Amino acid sequence: MEGVLALSIPIIAILTAGVVFIARGPIGHALARAIGGQSAEAEVEVAELRQQVDQLRLEMGEMQERMEFAERLLAQPRDADRLQA
Repeated sequence: MEGVLALSIPIIAILTAGVVFIARGPIGHALARAIGGQSAEAEVEVAELRQQVDQLRLEMGEMQERMEFAERLLAQPRDADRLQA
């Protein structure tokens, strides 16, 4: 019985090290994506959505600048001469 136990400890250690090595490598990452439901298509879609969000942020910034410009124009005092002409 002691011989079997003494032989099983190194085998278990080697198997554990192998599983950890595989799990941390590209195979493990691929398995994690498959289990998590993320595929290459999902990654492409996420990248496209990020680009769209960046574009929307840019457009929103431009609109804010235009609105601030319009507010400054409306806030300027008007000359009475220009209004009567």
